[in-house]
Amino acid sequence: MTAGVGAAAAPASAARGGRVLGALLVAAVLVDLGGFHGLEHGDSIVPVLVSLVRWTPFYWEQERFGMLVPLLALPVKDPLSNLLLQRALGILAGLAALVLLARHVLPARDWPLCGAVAVAGLLALPSGGWAFEYLADQPYGVSLALALAGLSVAEPGPSGRRSAWRLAAGLLLVLAAHWVNASIGVVLGFLALARAAEDLLAGEPRREVAGRLVVDAGLLAAGLAAGLAMFRAAAAWLGHTRRVAEGFLPLAGWPASWATLLRKAVADEGAWLAGLSLAALAGVALLSVPALRPVRRQALWRAATLAAAAVLWFGFAGTLEWVAGSSHHWRYVIPSMLLLHLAAASLLAEPLSRTARLAGPALAAALLAIPVAAVAAWGPPSLAGVKDDLARVTGRHAEEVLLARCDLLTGDYWSVWPTLWRVEQLTRERGEGRRVYAVCHRGTPTMPAWAGRPRAELRICRPRTRAAEVDGQRWLELYGLWPVELLERWPTLDVVGPVGAPHPGPAP
Repeated sequence: MTAGVGAAAAPASAARGGRVLGALLVAAVLVDLGGFHGLEHGDSIVPVLVSLVRWTPFYWEQERFGMLVPLLALPVKDPLSNLLLQRALGILAGLAALVLLARHVLPARDWPLCGAVAVAGLLALPSGGWAFEYLADQPYGVSLALALAGLSVAEPGPSGRRSAWRLAAGLLLVLAAHWVNASIGVVLGFLALARAAEDLLAGEPRREVAGRLVVDAGLLAAGLAAGLAMFRAAAAWLGHTRRVAEGFLPLAGWPASWATLLRKAVADEGAWLAGLSLAALAGVALLSVPALRPVRRQALWRAATLAAAAVLWFGFAGTLEWVAGSSHHWRYVIPSMLLLHLAAASLLAEPLSRTARLAGPALAAALLAIPVAAVAAWGPPSLAGVKDDLARVTGRHAEEVLLARCDLLTGDYWSVWPTLWRVEQLTRERGEGRRVYAVCHRGTPTMPAWAGRPRAELRICRPRTRAAEVDGQRWLELYGLWPVELLERWPTLDVVGPVGAPHPGPAP
């Protein structure tokens, strides 16, 4: 094996980065047209309805998740096309975030190869549930991609200076990232500190390290301040007078919280973590070849930088009230998993990029592996398959809701929102102009569309399940539609209508 020392020192060309982007676009389409949508659920469907029914700056009845992607999809009125567009944007952003992370942390390395290896692994190793959470249901991918793009744009230009327009454009992207996810600057702040420490240990000039850290920290601090301001403004607008769980757990509770987070992450993604460990060991073994030993130390330090940032975010997330109040779900440590994933990929990519006769073929193989991994994970692309999957997860009650001529749908959250998306799709296909609205959690933004109708004329569908009956009564009471009487019985649902004097519902 012959090491090509000069190959890794040169910056990656725009052409190679463009080929990686092309592979990401292909993979995003393949995943979007594969079996991905068999995992759709209430939370993932709501942003599609935000775009179709009533756009708001934040996720309905929430102040944490900015609705940028639904805004971009706003011109697309067809429910299926809107959903596919939103998913394609989310998948592309989630995959691109890994490549941008590689570029951010490994600027003097062969970051296109590292990014391509990392993306192929991300499509192949995590469970389907984790992948859907990251690529479709959570804001981490979009916010990371925007923030990292902003930091990239703000870097010095060919002249070696940061122009005002670069800083302004970078700031706009960072602000957009913090609208989507107000906490993303904390993740990248930890990474900036870890990277600066590694740069100093590697002997980079202190002035350059300090200059980069100051600019990155300034942009991220501005983003965090704006994100917090938007969070507070949205909470006030929503009328959330009680304190939202945004603080820290008592110090004594931190170790137990960390242990719970770790246990759940290992239980759900143990196979992925094992795969990362094997990849890292293989990379270290290759770096121990005599010709590559001179670069081993720096490669290990770069991987350690990513691992340190992963540990810092994990530690931070585990101290938050919000995470504990959400049953320590592993989605809150998605950034940590991404950083560990990239650390392992960097160790595997480093020896390949440092070997002159392997660098080109390795990039070609990694680019080919990206769409192959997409098909292996989610099956061959099929629009008919997508429609079948969506009909299965959203269509149980939709036909009856339309046949029963219901105005409103109540019941449990996880049934109501998928059903309403299916209703939107069916009415669009049939050219009908009617719309059915939700009476359940997150239904308040659409209340103005039906609140003015005479209560006695409203027809309300309720699935005939115990969960729908219990939750439905609670929401009907809150919306001023209780008590109700049975009007009709259908195979899977009941049609009810309000009786007695109407009560004032929740504020729109």
